[in-house]
This record gives sequence, C-alpha cells and structure tokens, in this order.
Amino acid sequence: MARLLRTLSKAKWLPPDWIDAGEVPADALSDLKVTDNAISVWQVEDDSTNLETVITALASNRERLDKVDYTLIDESVLSQIRIESVSSEANTPHIKANTAHRDLVKLTVNKVALLASEMMPLDRVRIPQKDVRRLLLEALSTGVIDRRRINPGLLSELEPKA
Repeated sequence: MARLLRTLSKAKWLPPDWIDAGEVPADALSDLKVTDNAISVWQVEDDSTNLETVITALASNRERLDKVDYTLIDESVLSQIRIESVSSEANTPHIKANTAHRDLVKLTVNKVALLASEMMPLDRVRIPQKDVRRLLLEALSTGVIDRRRINPGLLSELEPKA
C-alpha cells in the first residue's frame, strides 16, 4: 500500500521533557492545518520512485528556498481511524506531480488528534536546502516545472542575477 507524505516542522514534533510517553506536543497540531475539514497530503509509491518528484513539486510552490521536512504515513492507517482520502489535483508548477496530491477529508477534531498520535512515532525526514535547490534547478533545466508559475522570489534565489 502507498504512503502519504505530509510536510511538517521537525521541531514541533520533538517531545518536551515534561510530556508523557505516547502524547503529542500541542505545537505539532499546527502542522496539521485543516481547511474545510481537510488536510493536504501527497501519495508516495511504496518503492519511493516518485518521492523526489513530490518533494520538488512541494518546493516549487513555495515563496522562498528552504529545507523540506516531512513524514510518511502508511495509507492503511487511515482506515483504522476512519479518515477518507480523495484525489484532488494540486496546482504546483510541477504539472506531472500534481496528480499525486490527495486530501484527507471529513475530518473532526478527534480524527486529527488520532492522526497526530499515529504520526508521533514516525520518522521525520529533512531535505536540506542545498538538496532542495539541486532538485529545483534540475527540474528547471529539464523543463519538468513551469518556470512561469514559480514565485518570482523563489526563482531569484535559484537563479540570482550576476
């Protein structure tokens, strides 16, 4: 079964000294921003063949160059906590990657809390800014991302004027 990628801030998921085992720091909930009772995620194949593509798509949609922190959630977890996932094409400059976008829908406070609990023990991965830059520059040079749709600030960081 596929996995779902959710960007996050690694620091918000570090358990403080005072927290009980199995609990989730409240700050982590800000990484699970809900809009219209839905959370945006990206489907990553089991063999991770599209992982860099998804990361490039996410990074290409930002206002500035930065690291990318994420975690991968096994899609089977959703059925255990009764969360529905629906395809919803993204609108990033990486046209081919946009079909990997999903929304977790019909969310309640309890479902988001359960999702956070499932995410707490998962590995959180950081793609350093220099690697994000490399991915974006490769995608620009091969025409995989639409240069006209990239934020001008991000583009100027990637291709500074001499």
